[in-house]
Amino acid sequence: MSWIKNVLVETSLEEVSQNNIITKTEQVCLLVQDGIIKEITDVLPNDAEDVVDAKGYLAVPSLSDNHIHLDKGHYGGKWHAVVPMNSVAERIVEERGFLQDFLVDTPQKAQALIDLITSKGATYLKVQVNVDPVIGLDNLDVIKKVLKKNIHKLDYEIVIFPQHGLLDTEKLGLLSKALEDNAVTVLGALDPATIDGDIEKSLKTTFDLAMKYQKEVDIHLHDQGSLGIYEINRIIDYTLESNMQGKVQISHALALADIFGDELENIINRLKEADIVINTTVPIDTKALSIPALRKHGIKVNVVNDNINDHWSPFGTGDLIQRASRAAEVFSLTDEVSLSSVLGLVTNGVTPLDTKGKKVWPKVGDKANILFAKAESSAHLIGRVCEDRVVLFKGKFVSGEFK
Repeated sequence: MSWIKNVLVETSLEEVSQNNIITKTEQVCLLVQDGIIKEITDVLPNDAEDVVDAKGYLAVPSLSDNHIHLDKGHYGGKWHAVVPMNSVAERIVEERGFLQDFLVDTPQKAQALIDLITSKGATYLKVQVNVDPVIGLDNLDVIKKVLKKNIHKLDYEIVIFPQHGLLDTEKLGLLSKALEDNAVTVLGALDPATIDGDIEKSLKTTFDLAMKYQKEVDIHLHDQGSLGIYEINRIIDYTLESNMQGKVQISHALALADIFGDELENIINRLKEADIVINTTVPIDTKALSIPALRKHGIKVNVVNDNINDHWSPFGTGDLIQRASRAAEVFSLTDEVSLSSVLGLVTNGVTPLDTKGKKVWPKVGDKANILFAKAESSAHLIGRVCEDRVVLFKGKFVSGEFK
C-alpha cells in the first residue's frame, strides 16, 4: 500500500469565453494497493506511509500499442538505413534473406524496443511475430521468452504474423501449430490479393483458422484503391458470417483514404456493424485515412508504432504521444477539446474526460496503470509532446522519476 500525493488530474472543461475552452484540473492524492486505485482524496491522511510526491505531474491512463513488431528490426543493434525497394513483395524477398541471421540478436533488439516504448508510457503491447517458411516458429519462441521477462512492466498479447503469405505458411502447417500455443491470442494475415494471390481462399483460411482455434484476427491491409476497398468489404462479410464481431482488426487499411462521400459513409457503417477496429500509424508519405470520420461514426481507431528502424523504415521514436500528436496535426485537431480526445487513440479509448467534459478517469477501482507527465492537461501533453514522464504499472513505478 502506498500513497502518491500532488497528482494533477483533469476535472472538467470550461468555456471561459466564446469557443475558448480550457481544461480544469486539481491536485489529489492516490492510494494504491494491489495494483488498484483504492482511494482518491484531496488531502493526504496524517498517518499515510510510503508516500511518493508526484510534484504536480499530470496523471493520464498509460498507453497501449496495438501493433508493434519486435522481432526483425535494427533498433538496439547496428544502424541500418533502408535499401530502396518498389513493393511489399520485394520487401518480403529481402526479409527472407536475413531472418535466420537476425535470430541471434533478436532478444537484445526486442528488449531495446520494449525499453524504449515503455519508457514513453506504454504498458500494453500487441506484438506481431513472424511465422513463415523461413523462420518457422523460432521468432515466436524467442519473443515469448523476452516478453515473459518484462511482465513486471507490461501486459501483452501475441499476434502470429505470416509476413510471407498466409497460404504458403499454412501449407506447412505452421500457423495451425502456432495457434495451438495458448500464449498466442491473435492470428495475423495480410493483403489477400497481392501477397496470397487469392482473396477468397486467403480470407476463408484466415477465418476458418481463427474460429477453429478461437483466436482474434488482425489483417494487415496495404492494398489501396478499389482493390483495397473490395478486400475491406469482404473482410466485413467474413466477420459477420463468422459471428466474429468485435474480434477483428484491420491494420493500415490504406484504401480508406482513397474514398469519400457516400462510398466512405457506406463502408464506415459496415465497419461499425462488424465492430472492426482500425489500427493506423497516421502515414505522412501517403494519404492518411480519415480518423475523425471513423471516430465520428463510432469506429474504434488505434494509433500505433508498427515498426521502428527496421528494413521497412528507418524512422520511429517509439513514442505513442508523438504519433497521436501527428494525428492531431494531420487532421487540424488544434482546439482544447479535440486535442484532449486524441489521447484516446493511444490509450484504448480511455481519457480522463468524456466528450462532454465529464470526469471519467481516474476512479476508485481502476487499475493503477498511469502515465504521469509534466503537463498541464491532456491537450498540452498531445500538443507539445511533453517529454518528462513517469510510468506506473500495476501500482509500481517502472520508468522515470519526478523532477
